[in-house]
Amino acid sequence: MKLRLLDYGSLQADLGWTMEAAGVSTHSEKAPPSPRRDFQMIGALLEHPKHGVILYEAGPAPNWADLWPQPVKEVFGINRYSDENRLDNLLKKAGYDVKDVAAIILGHMHLDHAGGLEFFRGLDVPVYAHEEEIKYSFYAIATKQDFGAYLPHYIDSAFNWKPVYGQEVELFEGITLYNTSGHTPGTLSMKVDLNNNESFLFTSDTMFFKENFFDGQPTGWLTRDMGAWWKSLSRLKRIEERYNCNVVLGHDGDIFKTYADKGILGG
Repeated sequence: MKLRLLDYGSLQADLGWTMEAAGVSTHSEKAPPSPRRDFQMIGALLEHPKHGVILYEAGPAPNWADLWPQPVKEVFGINRYSDENRLDNLLKKAGYDVKDVAAIILGHMHLDHAGGLEFFRGLDVPVYAHEEEIKYSFYAIATKQDFGAYLPHYIDSAFNWKPVYGQEVELFEGITLYNTSGHTPGTLSMKVDLNNNESFLFTSDTMFFKENFFDGQPTGWLTRDMGAWWKSLSRLKRIEERYNCNVVLGHDGDIFKTYADKGILGG
């Protein structure tokens, strides 16, 4: 199996969303600056010897500016997205068409990870997401209790949803999914075993940046369940150590560049 990373562009937001107490006021500094950071939007294209082209994360919708509510654009505005970051064009650059994709795996169903399903509307491609994520996202839209992170244009029964059950599933040979909740109830991390005996571990947004995973810095306001997050950190650390994985974090631009610059991995 071979792997290449996909550059879906970037958004920018207050670091407090992903780092606990980032920019917090204190007794001695009552109005500190609010730190901001670019969030690289990351996808992965897998070339499986038996199952063909498999996609991990779909990125944002190409017309995100028309679909995202204004409050969301104010808080999580995309600051880099052009034709070269569109999923269909990334596939063409790799020699494929959207119709060549045999399966899509969603790390979770937030708008910057799943909005790109619009490229596959009407194609009936299987879309794998954790059972709890599918339930939660449809509930969030119906009740508007978590509206904004999830949007109704792609939380749509017209897509061919395939629930992933349990805590650990080998979905295809060499592709193992782990439920690592905390950021959302059904976040799926993914381990991929390549032809050259290297393994890559994708954390989706369970871990956003190096500080979260390598330094154990808890995530911030985007965390739905902090207790679950600590358990997921411990589990991901064990997986990394056991399989000697290269780790790709949910929005870390430096790590993305390290592996994206290498081109096709496992070739």
